[in-house]
Amino acid sequence: MLAKIISKTHLIIITYSLWSAWILWEEHALEVSQVRNEKPVIALKIKKLKTDRKRVRGYLKDIEKAKEKIKLVEEEVRILQRKLPEKIQDAANLETIKTIGKSVNIKNVFLAPSLEDNRGFYFAKKYDLTATGTYLQFLLLFEKIATAEQLFNVSDIELKRSNVKRRGRYQLVNAKISIEAYRYNSKANTIIDEEISGGDE
Repeated sequence: MLAKIISKTHLIIITYSLWSAWILWEEHALEVSQVRNEKPVIALKIKKLKTDRKRVRGYLKDIEKAKEKIKLVEEEVRILQRKLPEKIQDAANLETIKTIGKSVNIKNVFLAPSLEDNRGFYFAKKYDLTATGTYLQFLLLFEKIATAEQLFNVSDIELKRSNVKRRGRYQLVNAKISIEAYRYNSKANTIIDEEISGGDE
């Protein structure tokens, strides 16, 4: 019996080798099918990552645009702060108005500041200007006041013919002009915040 088994050993080895090869083939086929099944999932992940990358690039572009807008807003705020400072500087305002008056050759310039007027978000301070000049000179004065760095408003104008004999072709007038300068009321925001928070309770 042992001789029969030994004579058939080559068949046993071939059968075992075929069976092992079959098992290896099935394992390989299973791995291949798993990889094939994962391929669409991986493709979807890659597609999602590409769309995410596009979104991130879009967000970065939006952030850059927002930074540019913020810079513009900061510049506008700086300009507004120069036009509407927190403190009114009488000496500087008086000098500005006098300099503008002299630059258009207005004579007898006299300025008198008055008290500040609280108007909620801002304070207004009036300067009473009396001077002598021509209509054209006063028009130029108003134009230069409008383009000044500080925010000024001409709130009242009274023009009367001057009794001084004119020397040229233009009529001289005496003017009484009220010019207002403004400053920001920093306490206005806290008052508003208190009113809002008080209304919510």
